[in-house]
Amino acid sequence: MRTPAGLTNDAGPPLGWPSPQADHAASDGRHLLLRGASGPDVQMTVLDGSGPNLPLAALIPFDADLPARVAALLDAWHALSGRPRGQNPLTAQRRRRLILGLRALDGRAAGASYRALAAGLFGVDRVPSGAAWKSHDLRSRTLRLVADATALMRGGYRALAGLPPQFA
Repeated sequence: MRTPAGLTNDAGPPLGWPSPQADHAASDGRHLLLRGASGPDVQMTVLDGSGPNLPLAALIPFDADLPARVAALLDAWHALSGRPRGQNPLTAQRRRRLILGLRALDGRAAGASYRALAAGLFGVDRVPSGAAWKSHDLRSRTLRLVADATALMRGGYRALAGLPPQFA
């Protein structure tokens, strides 16, 4: 693939590099840990001949992980440029449900019954005893939590993270 001529010399003003928190010279370039202006620290390898006053360019392999690599690059750009990131697509309610699902999956993998899971997740006094358990809402919720978490474990996390499915 050829780079369009207009892109090669039109990099614009370079982002200023903050002072590195760590700087290690290696055979493949310099490994830097930069404190982000807004957000997390950024780790990068800078090839020989690059410097803080020169425009940066990213080399990204065109492979199955390209969307994840581009997302990580965009996160680094946001952190170094001080621009705010977009909103987290996971609502607080969705995060709570994911946490409950993972706890339920861990309990199920450890051999806990659905009734024991419901008692651990929602409280012992909320779980009915006897035949009432079979048609109770907490039983249905617990079954769905385990099923949803199992689907995530089997590759559904990629959809959650906005990544394409992997093909064998």
